[in-house]
Amino acid sequence: MDGGVDQMFARNSDHQRRPRRARPGSLASVSRKSRRWRNWGAASAGAALLFGVVGAALGAGLTTGSAAASSKAKSGGIASYSLPVGEIFTWILPLENETAYEDWDSNIEGSMWLPLYFAGTGSKTGIDNKLSIGNPPVYSDGNTTVTVSLKSSFTWSTGAKVTSADVKFFFELIEAGKHKLGNYLPGLLPDDVKSITYPNSSTFVLHLIHAYNPTWFTGNQLTWIYPLPAQSWDRTCATCPVGSAASTPAGAKQVFTFLFSQSSKRGTYSSNPIWKIVDGPWVVSSYDQVTHTASFLANKHYTGPTKPRLAGYKVYSYTTETAELDALRSGVITFGYLPTSSLHEASYFKSHGYVVKAWPVFYNEVVELGYTSKTWGALVKQLYIRKALQHLITEDLYIKRTMGGYGIPDYGPVADYPGSSYVSSGIRKDPDPYDPKASVKLLTSHGWAKGSDGIDVCKRSGTGSSDCGAGIKKGQKLSLSFMYATGTTSFFQEVSAFQAAARTVGIDITLNGQTETTMFSIGGVCPTTPPCKYGLLAYAGFMWDYGQYQLVPSGTNEWGKGNFWGGGYYTAKAQQLITAAETTGGVKSLYAVENYLSKDLASLWWPLGDYEVVVAKKGLSGWQHLNPYANFDPQTWYFTSSAH
Repeated sequence: MDGGVDQMFARNSDHQRRPRRARPGSLASVSRKSRRWRNWGAASAGAALLFGVVGAALGAGLTTGSAAASSKAKSGGIASYSLPVGEIFTWILPLENETAYEDWDSNIEGSMWLPLYFAGTGSKTGIDNKLSIGNPPVYSDGNTTVTVSLKSSFTWSTGAKVTSADVKFFFELIEAGKHKLGNYLPGLLPDDVKSITYPNSSTFVLHLIHAYNPTWFTGNQLTWIYPLPAQSWDRTCATCPVGSAASTPAGAKQVFTFLFSQSSKRGTYSSNPIWKIVDGPWVVSSYDQVTHTASFLANKHYTGPTKPRLAGYKVYSYTTETAELDALRSGVITFGYLPTSSLHEASYFKSHGYVVKAWPVFYNEVVELGYTSKTWGALVKQLYIRKALQHLITEDLYIKRTMGGYGIPDYGPVADYPGSSYVSSGIRKDPDPYDPKASVKLLTSHGWAKGSDGIDVCKRSGTGSSDCGAGIKKGQKLSLSFMYATGTTSFFQEVSAFQAAARTVGIDITLNGQTETTMFSIGGVCPTTPPCKYGLLAYAGFMWDYGQYQLVPSGTNEWGKGNFWGGGYYTAKAQQLITAAETTGGVKSLYAVENYLSKDLASLWWPLGDYEVVVAKKGLSGWQHLNPYANFDPQTWYFTSSAH
């Protein structure tokens, strides 16, 4: 690493990164919550020293013990956790609108109304069949028919069984209100289902519009389904009798509108009888509209597996890292976060009865490329230029210096999450490692030479194998505009290091910092109208999350045809492989698309920081296998005899 780049990591300061879940391909959500950020404290060269001290103290796994694994579990008690700094729980209905389409909202909703299939088994990716309401789906008729049987053990808090009628009610509602849902994309659920039959109270059968890959359809479609209490919710107003209004399209719209309106009334969450009918382990007991603190009690009528041992749990929200840390120190919250800038406080928390552990997640971080840009599109369309740029990104150093060591490499559509069967071996190693000399060789072999100002100029225009490429004029400078999200010191250090490395090989990168809000309006949805207004674009944090609504990283929403998040990237080969990943059985088709997108550099790959550095009271246990999709899972938590 040359000194100029190394010196970019010279300061240490605080910042925030906020997690967001994108509605896949949603135009409407661009001006709201389109990308993902997480709460992070900056780490730099100063923090590199800090990491050397604190990291050594914490150990390779960043865990300060097994949280009383041998201590006796106790029943009762109220645990509490903090949402990422700056975030609040705002939506209770497990059919999320665009502004409430967030992982923490779905976490909380899913603790009251169980999804058909539960995402994540401990710290492993995939579906937890034990916690799921549905038995594993059965595919037939060439993977055009899916038969799902419901487990008989699940009941609503009224004592009524969870049946296929509750699944039917779900489909009636999403068909009526799909355009208001945060996770809806034309062509996906329910559009990919031709018809549904309900042969008995415990079975439903989906007849699909064509064959789908069972791995993809189960992970990316069936995980959307939430059986909902038709026996209590099928009504069009609070005083209206429960009936079968949703059985007609017009009636379903009225029911959908009513439930949406009730979910928007946060002040009534604890008193509205609608929200008391649950099949999950928890039920809401209070909600503070000022502080957004929410409380939940164990559902005494819960009949599913892993019954909660806690009496309840609370969810707190804080506007600053200082406030969240103060709440940790004072014992207000039992599960919180340590900003990277405060890693030096790890020893304090250890000595005061806490466990510190990193929380890696199964997400994705990229730098988008403006393929449709009139100014820079011709440049980024050249694979050799994309490779030259990728050779200037030193992921390991970024992780070490700006993330305090809390991150994992990302070489394709998903980061290198340990042990995941969804990650191809081909993207677990860097195909284009940091190598400025390789960048220079790629550029000079395609007709570029440094000008008097040190910036490369195209000397051989044309489309030959040794020419600059289509659309690039002779004498044109190799200059790109890089739009990035401001407000994150460590991310600025990363993009500045990248800019410095680019300059050494003759690439001129102009940094164009924008707030998150202006990123949406300026960067926006750019593939066609308008064309991209950037050469490169990156948000501070992670670009895409996988979880309850999308477990399989097939690249559909980011790099498929008509994508909104890939800058207009499209190749016939990529689309063929994406389609195959959705329609051809097994994981080989998934690996094929991952490997292709990685090598074709559909976007530039950037390291993925851990979701958080968790700080939890030693007396709290059952949380240690942190969910790869950032689910908190208080259902598995309990206090031990070592609690104090």
